Amino acid sequence: MNDHLTAADLRALGSLKWTYFDEDVLAAWVAEMDFGLAPSVTRALHDAVDRGDTAYFSLISDRAAAEAAVAFWADHLGWKVSADRVFSVPDVVEGIRRAIVHLTAPGSAVAMHTPVYYPFFSMVERAGRSLVEVPSGRDADGIYRIDVDAVDRAFGEGAGSLVLCNPWNPTGRSLSTSELEELADVAASHGGRIISDEVHAALTYQGSEHFAAASLDPETVVTVTSASKAWNLPGLKGAQVILTNDDDITIWSDYFTLDKVAVGTFGLIANAAAYGEGEAFLSEVMERLEANRKLLGDLITTHMPDVGYTPPDATYLAWLDFRPYGLESPAEFLLDHARVALTEGAQFGPGGEGHARLNFATSPAILTEIVERIGAVL
Repeated sequence: MNDHLTAADLRALGSLKWTYFDEDVLAAWVAEMDFGLAPSVTRALHDAVDRGDTAYFSLISDRAAAEAAVAFWADHLGWKVSADRVFSVPDVVEGIRRAIVHLTAPGSAVAMHTPVYYPFFSMVERAGRSLVEVPSGRDADGIYRIDVDAVDRAFGEGAGSLVLCNPWNPTGRSLSTSELEELADVAASHGGRIISDEVHAALTYQGSEHFAAASLDPETVVTVTSASKAWNLPGLKGAQVILTNDDDITIWSDYFTLDKVAVGTFGLIANAAAYGEGEAFLSEVMERLEANRKLLGDLITTHMPDVGYTPPDATYLAWLDFRPYGLESPAEFLLDHARVALTEGAQFGPGGEGHARLNFATSPAILTEIVERIGAVL
């Protein structure tokens, strides 16, 4: 695992995360890890190149990815589903878009609980649908809760689906079974659907637990996920839509014939290798992330004690509240004054103002310098 690399080393690798800004900027914005590839994924991709497997994907590699995925979900999430219910898509956002277009009431609006992963907003536009924002509040303990009554109103006023982000990017929450059941009951009572993004599920910390929403209501929920976050594969274009409703399978299969799947061959190969043989690497990743999660809390206490921070249940993303420092656009301020790149909270919709998202999936040395730079300018 490459958690020893310096910022210069990472910049030389050429990723978007480390080359988008000037060379003096420390990158903690886009959701990529700085830990390299799992050996199993490296071997699988090298083998594919060596045998010239760069054509359109095969049904064999498609099936291999599906079977590896369902075995992983059964072992790690306790969610048992047949590989026949797993359908490949290029990435999670495209999978959600396809589910909205093909599996929800034609022309119906899409509800989203904000603050939430900001590419969802343009995805809804590309789906040709209108958006209903459902702002979420914090309880007395500072924990974000989805406003179920507002979700109910959104469905009652014509929304056909709720895009659910669980684990919740950017807040880091993993929703409880009672929360998931309540949301599913609301959707079902209106004949609506829940489309659940669970791409960070494998990155759940000890003391927290991830529950697949479809395990609680398989008829109402469509699940979209990928190995891309836990094994750092976002550029390889491979994700999974899991259809636990039989009617959905019929609709999907009738439309998404082989010429319309558009998933990358390397994406399938990498997902199969990650899910099937990447457990040791994932264990190392979680050990580093757990240590970084604690380190970040300690650094915040020392260098920027008034920043609001709740350690996430899952993900490698920290949702930081800079409002006590009077910052309306903290990421913009910190890029200019600390030369640190975070993601502006306002991009995540209502509730994100005055916040910024920090990616802590990097080396302890880089993480320490990031927080020290921030603290020095607050």
